[in-house]
Amino acid sequence: MFYEKKGKLVYANPSALEIYEISKLENILGINLFNNPDIASKKEKLINEGFVKFQSKIKNIKNNKSYKSKKTEKIFDWTVSLIESGFLVQIQDINNLKKFQDSIQESEEKYRRWFEDDLTGDFIATPEGEILECNPAFVEIYGFSSRQKAVGSYISKFNIDDWINLIARLKYEHKIYDHQSWHKKPDNEGIHVVANVIGIFNDLNELIQVKGYVFDDTERKEAEEALKESEEKYHSLFDEDLTGDFIATLEGEILECNPSFAEIYGFYDCKQVINWNISKSNPFDWPYMITRLKKERKLKGYQSWQRRSDGMRIHIVANVVGIFNDSDELVQVKGYIFDDTERKRVEDELNLSKSRFKEILDSIQDGFFALDHQWRFIYVNKCAGEYFGVESEDIIGQNIWERFPELRGTTYETIFRNAIDKQEIQRFEAHGRIKPYLWLDFSIYPSNGGISVFCRDITNEKVIKTS
Repeated sequence: MFYEKKGKLVYANPSALEIYEISKLENILGINLFNNPDIASKKEKLINEGFVKFQSKIKNIKNNKSYKSKKTEKIFDWTVSLIESGFLVQIQDINNLKKFQDSIQESEEKYRRWFEDDLTGDFIATPEGEILECNPAFVEIYGFSSRQKAVGSYISKFNIDDWINLIARLKYEHKIYDHQSWHKKPDNEGIHVVANVIGIFNDLNELIQVKGYVFDDTERKEAEEALKESEEKYHSLFDEDLTGDFIATLEGEILECNPSFAEIYGFYDCKQVINWNISKSNPFDWPYMITRLKKERKLKGYQSWQRRSDGMRIHIVANVVGIFNDSDELVQVKGYIFDDTERKRVEDELNLSKSRFKEILDSIQDGFFALDHQWRFIYVNKCAGEYFGVESEDIIGQNIWERFPELRGTTYETIFRNAIDKQEIQRFEAHGRIKPYLWLDFSIYPSNGGISVFCRDITNEKVIKTS
């Protein structure tokens, strides 16, 4: 079982799941190593010495309480090792071994059978590495075709430098546990092995033989290295990400962040940000966001005006995810933000400009409306809306010929289409659509986007001219 540096479970092989009677790895991911009281009590020794070994029964991995099971009544051998990327926990069923130890004195034949059937590769070798005896598991691990081929070969050739160092250590340590190394099998395939090695000494305290128990740990080692590589890639992406990434407490205290986050909030580096409180950037916004997270669990495209550490006002857009514990309580906040200030200011200025433009057009006493090339209304002022007998906002986006089919085939359609086709200013007079007694003067101005139409009430001028 593999735990990352903070003690959270990130991987467990099928054997571990079987021991714990867990059906899926996802059900126990994130469980903390030091929730196990047997391990927590040995934490200091583990950190100082690099590993601890002990025997204990299996408890429920989620609450560490005893539960009834045939497996949990057994005693297991535990080895917890401190590795570069976190912690490795190996659990071995030693009950059969204990039975063997109780009966080994009664029968040498039982010992031989155990030696033959042991899944661990057992061997006896000279200090030079020549194999004097080995079991079938050893033959299989190193890829020999038979025991006869293995006996007389040199295990030292699998990794010469490692064997020399191992023998040097054995001469004064006598026993070496959990020795890890990469070996090259006779077919040149690389394997990673973990071994317990014991020195056999004569009466003059001279090392005369080496007895070892090895198992092929390649799959776990490759998984560990893949995990390490994945962590390195993660940190590389995390550090180089242009998005400001952070993890914070519910109160807003920053626990971790990347350089982009520091830059967005006006800090020189991440060290300055740690323990800074992001809620200070907007004291009213943070509590509101936390309340929403507790219900919604994640927020996408969350926008907010905030202040950097130097007081500068910025607009941010964020995706925020809640981190919950086993009791479904929100415990941390993970966020991905980017500085949207420039776009927001341009948007606000554009909205202000549109608002002023609308005020100007609505203040004009004459009618004005604009159509795009698909003959859809893109703007209609209040006066033009009255000419059409509608609220100006109600026809925005609608096709003029579909909304007012009675205009098809009239002077309106002919002149409007001429303005588009010829790209020339057009003018005409016509009766009002809602109030036929009114005379309207139309001026049509073509553009790349469509046409702009001004209509003016000329009824009085017509009456005077007629009289």
